[in-house]
Amino acid sequence: MDEDKTINLHGFGIKSIEWNTFINYNKSIRTIILSSNYLSYIPNKIFSNFNKTLINLNLQDNELNCLNNNNFLRYLKNLRLLDISKNKINKIISENFYGLKRLDTLILRENKINSLSNNLFIYCQKLRTLDLSDNNISYIDINTFYLLNNLKILLLNNNPLGEYILTNKLFKSLKHLEYIDLENSQIKNLLPFLFISNNNLKSIKLRRNFFTINQYNLYLNSNMILKQTFCGTKSLIEIDLVNTNLKTLDICTYHQIPTLRRLYLMNNPLDCTCDLFYLKYGDIYRLLINHLNNSDQINQNMDIYLNHWISRPELRRHLENAFIRGDIQRLPIELSLFARCQTPKQYNGYEIDNITGIYNQCIYRWIDIEQQCKNYCLFNHHIENYFITNNSILLQYKLFIILLNNFCLFLIRFLFFFVIR
Repeated sequence: MDEDKTINLHGFGIKSIEWNTFINYNKSIRTIILSSNYLSYIPNKIFSNFNKTLINLNLQDNELNCLNNNNFLRYLKNLRLLDISKNKINKIISENFYGLKRLDTLILRENKINSLSNNLFIYCQKLRTLDLSDNNISYIDINTFYLLNNLKILLLNNNPLGEYILTNKLFKSLKHLEYIDLENSQIKNLLPFLFISNNNLKSIKLRRNFFTINQYNLYLNSNMILKQTFCGTKSLIEIDLVNTNLKTLDICTYHQIPTLRRLYLMNNPLDCTCDLFYLKYGDIYRLLINHLNNSDQINQNMDIYLNHWISRPELRRHLENAFIRGDIQRLPIELSLFARCQTPKQYNGYEIDNITGIYNQCIYRWIDIEQQCKNYCLFNHHIENYFITNNSILLQYKLFIILLNNFCLFLIRFLFFFVIR
């Protein structure tokens, strides 16, 4: 850091600061650090001397509870990084960020923000990193992230979001999003095609959410966690599902993501079925079948071939070449070290990576998977199934109302007869 262009007042125990504190400082200052103090108020125009040069402003770990309608930020037109984390801010509005048209990174971590309003970041459309983690956010307007076309990193972890406010419309504007963190957000399930608009999304972190089947899922005739949630993603490389109570995976969703390389599954009560093993071994078997001549011999000794190849360091290179040639549709997905099976009984406690010898018991199921998953992630197919499901729900609801009405009529007649007697 260039000391001649930096004002560093970190941890000075400052409780208040005057508007003219920096009036005599060099006007070429690029960085001001006021972190770890006791400031509850920032005077207007305090940074006016540096409105053309200031790039980094650090107000972390103070006592701020609001941003004063942005009067102390309004003219910092070249500001790139603003850190207001670890304060006491409970509300933010779009006007707080007026004029910050070149802001690249906004850090609001560890405040007391409970909701995000409509068009909240409309004045800082060049944001590439937005950190809203460790707040108390339970409501996000559907247009909160409107026009944040440049955003690459979105951190929403450690907020009581729940699953109902997270929709594909919420993330629709985030065309260049590459990483999203939803760790520990009280999510029990996520909607289908949630990230369909995020074609550049590479990594999703969902660890420490307790996924479970709820009444909503049952109404939709779905007993599968994260059903079609990741369908439509075109660049997704890794999904972090550590410690999320997952037992089974919606196999077709992951099958339809050719770029997916890693699934982090540690600390889950996994049911190690052929579906799970398919993600890791299915394409390796198919590659071997295509490149070995005697099919009868292959079928008899496939496990031997697999165990021989899986331990060879050049396997990844062969697979990558096969992927480029189009011999396989996707590379095998790494299911993370230390992920252990809970069921079936013969695999209980085993790490997934240590289980082999499964070809004979899984080959026919794997053939079924290819056909079963063929059109699984087509959006039109999803919409059609959605309407069929909802029509079914509507019919069930109407039937319930009819039965309820009949019961009420019977009850009235019974009571009337009883009173007459």
